[in-house]
Amino acid sequence: MLQVENIDLHYGAAQALKGVWLKAETGKVTCLMGRNGVGKTSTLRAVAGQHGISAGRILWDGEDISSLAAHARARKGIAVVPQGREIFPLLSVKENLETGYAPIARKDRFI
Repeated sequence: MLQVENIDLHYGAAQALKGVWLKAETGKVTCLMGRNGVGKTSTLRAVAGQHGISAGRILWDGEDISSLAAHARARKGIAVVPQGREIFPLLSVKENLETGYAPIARKDRFI
């Protein structure tokens, strides 16, 4: 379903990701782990379209989505649920997760 192929990501002159590969298959659990500062959040932001990549490509169901805007990726069901104070503090966990469904037609939503 999701393939990240050899992506690089820069914040200005600083390179945050270099040659990252990742594959998440339908029906399987994929975990992105590492200590602080190794690029986990940057990788997820790149996949969600919150930060553009400088090299490589991101595939969703075989389609190259590397150049799609974040809102277009959200319509495909791609979203990041942030940690800490970056969520809606007055909503429950379930309600926060459901906000990610907003751009998807009701008939296509599932939990």
